[in-house]
Amino acid sequence: MIQGAVPISLTDAGILRYRRSSRTIVCAVVLSVLCLAGCVQDSPSSSRERTVSLLLELLHDEAPEMRRTAAESLGKVGDPQAVDSILSLKHDPAAMVREASVLAMGRLKHTANEETMGVLIQALEDPDELVRQAAVVAIGEIQPGSRLLGPVVGLLRSSDATIRRAAVRALLQGDSSQWVPALVAAGHDTDTEVRQGIVAAVGEWGGVAASPWIRERLSEDSAPGVRAEAAYRLGILGDPEARAALNTAIAKDPDSGVRRWAKRGS
Repeated sequence: MIQGAVPISLTDAGILRYRRSSRTIVCAVVLSVLCLAGCVQDSPSSSRERTVSLLLELLHDEAPEMRRTAAESLGKVGDPQAVDSILSLKHDPAAMVREASVLAMGRLKHTANEETMGVLIQALEDPDELVRQAAVVAIGEIQPGSRLLGPVVGLLRSSDATIRRAAVRALLQGDSSQWVPALVAAGHDTDTEVRQGIVAAVGEWGGVAASPWIRERLSEDSAPGVRAEAAYRLGILGDPEARAALNTAIAKDPDSGVRRWAKRGS
């Protein structure tokens, strides 16, 4: 499996020296007080508008820590007028800011559309692992329609295994039911984590119709983690053929972890 032979599930998927001006220091203190006291959401509308206006201005502060804090706070405030400004941070040079902006998009529950998904797909390809993880979380939060996940499926063809891993985690989060054939086609990926993620996604969205392919992964994949994931998913599907495959794994699989998951699901 991806880490420590623990099956993937939706609940798992989840799945911070600069020079400040005196104005920036004051703003940081104000933001900290607002966030800790929970005053942002409880303020009168006029105070809320002033807070949002300040936060939007601070998205352009020279200090990346300040831009990050502003993006995080806007995500907590949940004001829809912040969406465009947060989207503009997709090219921020600081990974911490890009991560915060992506997470904020998820918290804003912005309606999924091609523009939003374009930003999140770009984040799935980000060189920073935390940004990629944030994109997976955000996709899970906004729940894009299956059609919008097509470009994410395309990332399974990336030459970078870390991008393929992020893509398959995102596909596990969203409705990937119409992309099950594409997932199956990518199921022989050279990367163990990617193959395990594909088994998890196919099991999550393919239903009983996916059972034959998952049984094949249980009996044929070279990686114990992938076979254990297949055993876990077959246990959830619970069709007679799946149970027969699990009993075979209990008797014959050389890995104790695979046998354990097969026994749990049989």
